[in-house]
Amino acid sequence: MLASTLLSLLAGNAFAAKELTPEQAAALKPFERINITGRFNAIGDAADAVSKRADELNADSYYIQGINDSNGNSGNWRVTADLYKANAPKASQETDYRMFNGLKELPKAEAYRLEPFDTVTVTGFFPSQPDVNEAISKAAKEKGAASFFIVRQVDANTGGNQFITAYIYKADAKQRAVQSPDSIPADSQAGKAALAAGGAEAKKVEIPGVASSETPSNSVCRFFETQSSTGKLYSVTLPDGREIQELNAVTAAQMQPFDTVTFSGHFGTPTEVSQEAAKRAAGKGAKFYHITRQWQNQSGGNLTVTADLFK
Repeated sequence: MLASTLLSLLAGNAFAAKELTPEQAAALKPFERINITGRFNAIGDAADAVSKRADELNADSYYIQGINDSNGNSGNWRVTADLYKANAPKASQETDYRMFNGLKELPKAEAYRLEPFDTVTVTGFFPSQPDVNEAISKAAKEKGAASFFIVRQVDANTGGNQFITAYIYKADAKQRAVQSPDSIPADSQAGKAALAAGGAEAKKVEIPGVASSETPSNSVCRFFETQSSTGKLYSVTLPDGREIQELNAVTAAQMQPFDTVTFSGHFGTPTEVSQEAAKRAAGKGAKFYHITRQWQNQSGGNLTVTADLFK
């Protein structure tokens, strides 16, 4: 499920409604949110369906907010999009913060764009989430923080105790240098072509060494770091040392696959699916892959997976 961030699919079509950039969509207030469910052969087909529906509802523009490509047994995709009128009002720029002990609780998007100066951790039994926020904010206030964001909350044992860690921020916290998590990999064929084209196309390409806006800062703590939270694409390292990277739906929509693979088997975890997809991608000379379909066979319980391959 891709729902924690704004999504934008690039697809040429003959419909009148135009697709907004992330910046344009964030600045406007939509008049309606739609959900379209269907069996699409490609991500571009899903985008065309959104464009068509936007035209039917007399929308001037649209922005795709999310795609569910975890298909279960049906193979269907669920696409969520916001629709905008030509005279759409501007979105409110004010954030409604929750306050605890005089400190702001930051929303994720804002917290990940700021540099924390320290962390605080509390341990104990907390009957409710407000109790957690009270304890964290009290500890943060003792360190002179103006705001906080909880980055880890895990059960310590079966008795109900929890470990909670939060980043804490000064009132004048510095802005981090971040980029979209949907940027095209710079070392891909599509990335190289976009850089060569320059202008707006080049801006779609990732900047090496700059973190994703979907990953937290590692300046004060690295306890959270996993394959998917380092600011890089999720990657699988094969026994021969080759690194194959998995693309999300939005990034894949901006690139042209050169081949597709389909395989079946019994997989215990999503990681095992990714490892098999990466192995087969490497066998065909791909450096990137995107899983487009997953469905479980009614007989035997094996999972069948289809993935697009990219160079």
